[in-house]
Amino acid sequence: MKIAPTVFRGLAAALLLLTSGLTGCGYKTLPVAPSAMIPRPVTDLSYELTSNGAVLHWTWPNRTASGEKITELDSFQLYRAEVPVEDYCETCPIPFTTPVTVAGGSLPDKGSRQGSWEDAPMQAGRKYFFKLRSKSGWLSESDDSNLISFVWEKPTAAPKKVAAVSPAAVLDRTPPEPPSNVTAARTASSVKIFWDAGKDLAGHKVYRRIGDGKPELLGEIKQPYNLYEDKNPPPKGSKVFYSVSSFDQSSPPNESKPSAEASLR
Repeated sequence: MKIAPTVFRGLAAALLLLTSGLTGCGYKTLPVAPSAMIPRPVTDLSYELTSNGAVLHWTWPNRTASGEKITELDSFQLYRAEVPVEDYCETCPIPFTTPVTVAGGSLPDKGSRQGSWEDAPMQAGRKYFFKLRSKSGWLSESDDSNLISFVWEKPTAAPKKVAAVSPAAVLDRTPPEPPSNVTAARTASSVKIFWDAGKDLAGHKVYRRIGDGKPELLGEIKQPYNLYEDKNPPPKGSKVFYSVSSFDQSSPPNESKPSAEASLR
C-alpha cells in the first residue's frame, strides 16, 4: 500500500512535535550561568622571602563572581616566571610557564582559609613573577589574581662585629652591606626602582640625585619588599640617579653606605 505524500508529511510533523515535547518535559536541568560557579579572583597574593627562596600566601575566595557562597574549591593554578635581572624588560610579556596545580578543599562555614606555597630553591640575580587562579570545577576558573614580583638574592651573612659600650650593655654598631643590582626602569608615569636585598634587615632607604645635585631621600621601604616607585620623577631627558641603602634592626638602626647609582635619562 502506498502512503500519500500529504499523509507522510503529517506523520513526520506529529513525530517532530512529540519528540520536541519530550525534550522540554523537565528531564534536563537548566543551564547554569558561568558567574554562578566561577570564584572571585584572589586579591591579596603576597610573599615572604626565605634563606632559600620564598613562601607565597593568599586568602581562599569564598564567593563566586555573582556573590554566591562557595563551600569547596577544586584547586589553584599557580603561574610562575623568572627572568635574569639583566634581561628584564618593563614592556615585554612575562614568560609564564605551565601552571602548577595546588590542591583545594573545603571552606569553613565562618571565617576564611589561608593558602600557601613554598618556591625553593631560587637563583640569585633573577626577577620572579607569580599569579594564580582558583577553580571550583573543571570549567570554573577565576580571573588572574594580583601579580607579585621580586628579585631574589642569596642572603648575606649576619654581621658579627660589635662594639662594647659598657659591661652592662653591648650595641651593634656595624652597618649592613648596601643592596646590589639596583635598577631603575621608567614607566609611562613613574620610575620603578628595585634591588637585591640581604637578610636580617629592617628595610631600605631610596635616594634620588638630579644632575650634579646631592642625593635626596625619597622614602623608606620595610622588609621584605625590594621595590620602590618614584611617582613624581623629573621629566624625560633629565639626568637622574637612584641609590639605595640598607638599615638593620638595631636601636638605633645602622644604615649602610649607599649602593652604586642606577642612572636614568
